[in-house]
Amino acid sequence: MDVTRDNFGQALAEFRLAISTCDFAAIDLEMTGLYEDRAHQPSHLDTKDDRYFKLFRSVQSYGVIQVGICLFSWVDSKSDEPKDGGYYEARPFNFNVFPCTSVAGFPVEAHFGCKNTAFEFLARNSFDFNKWVYQGIPFLNADQADRIRADRVSLLTKRQPQMEVNEQHKPFVKTLETTLRKFMKTKGERQLRYDTANSYERKLVYDVVARHNTLGTRSRHGCIEIFKGTRKAMARHVAQKIHALNASIEDARGFCQIIDILSAARKPVVGHNMLLDVMHAYSKFYKPLPATRRGFGSNLSRFLPILIDTKYIIESTPAIKARYRTSNLDEIAPMLERESMRSNTHGMIRNHPQFTRDVTHTMHEAGFDAYMTGATFIRLLNLEGELDLSAAPVSSELVLYRYINRLYVALGDELYWNLTEDSAKESRAWRAANSHAKALERGDDVFAVDSATSLSDDSCGADEDDQSSSSADASFFDDLAPELDALSLRQ
Repeated sequence: MDVTRDNFGQALAEFRLAISTCDFAAIDLEMTGLYEDRAHQPSHLDTKDDRYFKLFRSVQSYGVIQVGICLFSWVDSKSDEPKDGGYYEARPFNFNVFPCTSVAGFPVEAHFGCKNTAFEFLARNSFDFNKWVYQGIPFLNADQADRIRADRVSLLTKRQPQMEVNEQHKPFVKTLETTLRKFMKTKGERQLRYDTANSYERKLVYDVVARHNTLGTRSRHGCIEIFKGTRKAMARHVAQKIHALNASIEDARGFCQIIDILSAARKPVVGHNMLLDVMHAYSKFYKPLPATRRGFGSNLSRFLPILIDTKYIIESTPAIKARYRTSNLDEIAPMLERESMRSNTHGMIRNHPQFTRDVTHTMHEAGFDAYMTGATFIRLLNLEGELDLSAAPVSSELVLYRYINRLYVALGDELYWNLTEDSAKESRAWRAANSHAKALERGDDVFAVDSATSLSDDSCGADEDDQSSSSADASFFDDLAPELDALSLRQ
């Protein structure tokens, strides 16, 4: 579904309804650039803090122009055939987003860089720049919205310092004050229209009128309407303005409402090489990025608590890497799709009937890339042979815990960051997950996990400080089961 500001209301309602029943979401973002120069590009020699700083700089420098979110829901088959157990139904959304330009008539400025090679790349892939600017869904994150609300409410409710008037406009102010005195003494006359020639004169009118507790203003085309009222009436007028301001801010938040819904749903979110995408989403649609890597890691679990990176799945699994010899999405996704067609498992992923007409099959459109990311995730964990998980549902879940919140970075001999580790170490779920992940990594075949293995079995060999009591381990699935139930990949 291609979404612009024209059909955003419909898409918002459909997204809110669909996410309540989906099993996981896949995401992809398109940006105006990646890195300023070679010195700021990621390197295998980076420390974790170096890498975070480089990605932080990229997020601060460039904008987001498209966000793809594809929701996948498991549908049980109506067939009696055992092999036809069901399929995943996909709902791809392609959101065109553009920074909010005004709130309640007041301009809002956003600054971001554009890289010529990035724009050339987008143009080659049929990106519509006019649609982006003129029809892009506005967005204003919560921090920006709070600042604007505080500034505007302060202007409405607190007496502001008087403007300094230049010599040229002192006669204008003197005439205005005389007119206001006469207007306030005239009985029966409730409104006065005052003409202004430019924005500076309009500011002067607002400033002078604000000095009177029983006068208010309304903006009109080419003039300002001044009206009289009691103190109580003025208080009601200010309350109405604050109500209108809040409605305008909520409208200006636009696409951020989608991210709010995604965050509150606590569903698993899948991406491909997704760290930069997650940082952009955090910064543009949630709140400003923390200055440090550890600060980001400790806050990430409140934003998107369950992240799975398909590039890490590929790179950390020798059998997959040897079989496909690539971890690039635009190369491995078509390979997996062709294999699924040859093995008659292509029907395991189907588009929802309302969304079929919107599938463009164009790589580097965010909505389609999100769809391909989710489809790749499903097919990776349904590969036969090396990754056959169908015989052991419990072990399927254990294998999946190896991938949760491990985002691909390739730092020297480290493939991933567990950015939520610092904040999650106190949780029972983290201790149990980490314990079983270590057992899996030490095994000769990390995918050959005995489905009968007890979650509280001390033989898993966890480090002493990572072990928890039997009762804590037994609650492992209880902690995360609602979000991860679908990811045992029903066969």
